[in-house]
Amino acid sequence: MKKDLENVFRELKDDVTSFAELKFELLKLNTYERISKVIAILSYGLLLSSLALITLLFAMLTLGLLFSQWLDSTIAGFGIVVALYVILVVIVIMNKNRIRQRVMNIIISALISSDKKKYTVSEETQSEKCNDDKSKPDENE
Repeated sequence: MKKDLENVFRELKDDVTSFAELKFELLKLNTYERISKVIAILSYGLLLSSLALITLLFAMLTLGLLFSQWLDSTIAGFGIVVALYVILVVIVIMNKNRIRQRVMNIIISALISSDKKKYTVSEETQSEKCNDDKSKPDENE
C-alpha cells in the first residue's frame, strides 16, 4: 500500500514536472513567434519606407528641375523644393503622436491577431468534436 502511494506521488510529481516544462516550452515558442512577427512587420515597414523615400527624392529632384526650367533659375527652382521639404517636415513633426500611435496599433494588432486565430481555431475544433460526438451512435447500445 505504501509503495503504491509512493509510486502514485512519484508519477504525479513527474507529470507535474513534465507539464511545467512543456508549458514553459510553449511560452518560449509563443514568444519567438511574436518577436518574429514584430521583426517581420518592422522589416516590411523599413523596406516600404526606404522605397517611398527614394521615390520622393527622385520626384522632388524632377520637380526642382522643372521649377528651375520654368523660372530660369536653378536656385529658385530648388529653393521651392526645399520649402516643400520643410513643409513636409513640419507636418510630420505636428503629427508625431498620431504617427507613433498608428505604428503602435499596427504592432499590437499583429501581436493580438495571433492570439485570436489560436482561440478561434481551438473553439472551432472543439465545436466540431462536439458535433462529431453527437452524430456518432453510442457503442454501448
